[in-house]
Amino acid sequence: MTANVSPVGLAGAAGYPGRMAAERVCIMVWDGLRPDRVSPQVTPTLWQLAQSGVWFERSYAVYPTLTRANSPAISTGCRPGRAGVPGNTICLPGADGALAPYTTGDAATLQRLSDADGQPILLADTLADRVHRAGGRTVVVGSGSPGSAWLQHPRANECGDLVIAEGIPSMAGVLDQARQRFGPLPPRALPASAWTAAFTRIITEWIVPEITPTLLVFWHTDPDHTQHALGHSAPETIQSLRDADAHLAAILDCYDRLGLRRTTNVIVTSDHGGSSITQRARPADDLSARDHGSTAVENGGSTFVYGAQPGTIATIRRLDYAGPIFTRDGREQTSPLSLVGLDGPRTPDIVFSFRWTAEAVDGVPGAAVGTDSKLAVDHGTLSPYDLRNTLVAQGPDFRVGWRTPAPAGNVDIAPTLTHLLGLDPGTPFDGRVLHEALATSGPTPSDTPVWQSSATSMPYTVDGRDWQQHLWFEETRGHRYLSGGTVEPV
Repeated sequence: MTANVSPVGLAGAAGYPGRMAAERVCIMVWDGLRPDRVSPQVTPTLWQLAQSGVWFERSYAVYPTLTRANSPAISTGCRPGRAGVPGNTICLPGADGALAPYTTGDAATLQRLSDADGQPILLADTLADRVHRAGGRTVVVGSGSPGSAWLQHPRANECGDLVIAEGIPSMAGVLDQARQRFGPLPPRALPASAWTAAFTRIITEWIVPEITPTLLVFWHTDPDHTQHALGHSAPETIQSLRDADAHLAAILDCYDRLGLRRTTNVIVTSDHGGSSITQRARPADDLSARDHGSTAVENGGSTFVYGAQPGTIATIRRLDYAGPIFTRDGREQTSPLSLVGLDGPRTPDIVFSFRWTAEAVDGVPGAAVGTDSKLAVDHGTLSPYDLRNTLVAQGPDFRVGWRTPAPAGNVDIAPTLTHLLGLDPGTPFDGRVLHEALATSGPTPSDTPVWQSSATSMPYTVDGRDWQQHLWFEETRGHRYLSGGTVEPV
């Protein structure tokens, strides 16, 4: 690979007046929230939170841009290879020993993943683990898949903590308590207004006033749940954004009423962005028909390949929708998995992204290839529209009214909060402490240089035409963030 590097500027801001050190933190994950969907008209609470805190203008998800790759990135501060859960769908040996696909959205699959190699579900400490060792308490509330919530704190049982979400057998009694207090959960719909409101009520009427956890994580399934089905611009999707904003307002109001707001740091983030689907593909079928012996599993805008055979890479390159390819050793002019943090004991042999464009659909830029015929929007690719996520921080430990163009991302949340809460660091992080966003001890703008870099493969030939794959990064303070990738003719 070859690399090119060039500098980018950075601005600064003032500190937080009358600072009080935070005693607790609330993290709210708006699943699938693109930063360009935040506005004073539709999301006024989040908009105002950003104005009174720090808005990270260049925040990034990890690749692959999938929920169950980014949930561990948020909870552990590690990229998927080190965290141990590479994506939404993985291959594991079935009852007959043959590889079979399993969804990591299922808590039983996550346990099966752990049982397969005798290691914990996550291979690194979570923020909740660190809070527990310091004598604090964590509560995770999830209105999305069981996996997205459970990956925030898979050791909750042994720590005596709570994870309130459907589909987690070991926590069924906790959900029963919620039902006894608040009645049965409403049915899911598009948008999931009543569903997400029910979980918000659990937080504001039970968790915060009665338990007041050191760490509260709320995984809010919309807008992702609704925009998947109906698209970015559908009225129902706009309503799902308004719902999430209203629920954020209710939680902030709860902390205010209890006199806790000034000692609580609030983080709002999203696990990934999303792209409109303008082309359909079935890579598992295509590879099965052309590449006997390997097993391919579809992961939104990317595909994982297990048991790769000689010629598999050449077969993938003949798919007109295939983008950059990653392998363990970077063979055959691919990129190494380590370059994007996907190297690890549980990663597949090959990962490849689908192609994307900046084409606008219903006025929203960003289009890509997708695999599910029922989805209007999906994610998982190397598109900047999938990689860019929302990140806002507000509270006594953060600067006021600062929009920082320094790159940041989901991997930085756990190390930053570990630092602010004074916790034992435990296992190493891939992310960094976001010092430039802190009210005290933050570096000056000149101390936080930002660089853009690229990595380009050697040319390769497909059917007589030469191609190269390109990856783009942004760097600061010794840390690099993947910002996009594509395949282009030479």
